[in-house]
Amino acid sequence: MKYDNTFCVGVEQAALTHGLLIPQKIDFSRVPHLLIAAPSGSGKTYLLTYILKQLAQKPIVLLLADFKGIDFIDMDGCKHYYKHTAVADALNFVFDEMQHRMAEPQPDNQPIYFCVDEWAGFLSLYAKKEQEDFKQKMASILMLGRGVQVFVIMSLQRADAAYISGRDNFGNCIGLGHLSKESVRMLFADDADQIQPKPRGKGYLRIDGKPLAEIVVPRLRNMKEAMFFIIQRLC
Repeated sequence: MKYDNTFCVGVEQAALTHGLLIPQKIDFSRVPHLLIAAPSGSGKTYLLTYILKQLAQKPIVLLLADFKGIDFIDMDGCKHYYKHTAVADALNFVFDEMQHRMAEPQPDNQPIYFCVDEWAGFLSLYAKKEQEDFKQKMASILMLGRGVQVFVIMSLQRADAAYISGRDNFGNCIGLGHLSKESVRMLFADDADQIQPKPRGKGYLRIDGKPLAEIVVPRLRNMKEAMFFIIQRLC
């Protein structure tokens, strides 16, 4: 069975000014993993909800690791929802499943999407040695996951190199709002001179091999419906 690993992350801002809705899509089968950086109030949670709603309607395994346990608290109690220190359990589950798939290859692995919100906050709870262990597991998933249909979506308020190993393995990067200098360097090093502060819900998308694009996150017409789909998939 061939799985569709394509989803929309926004619409082209330039086209929108002319009244055209041209979607900006990501295809993890071609370019895996997504790193999102957005300061508080820039629309990060809204973008994640927009993405998760699409993924929840696909025949995949979806895991949501929500360190703060606030923005997605409606999912509390679901089998694949992890908050606070339980983020470590999610990471270990995904890492072990990837290792198992590599040891016993199958032609039609069901995609696993591991969505981690506030990875830096989670790591900050731990001493350096434990941080390095977690970072190494995440780096391995980023490097090897695509071959066995294991994908990562990571979001942070600030993309700090101290918390991310294997940043180059994020083939897709999104920055919303007024990004810090560190976030600009991490996400858009080759195009840093083009990055300007944006209002809520607007920002930039970099896909490996493509020009930098300005995007707008579309409005969710029915938030309750979106949450319903996400909860059904996580449970």
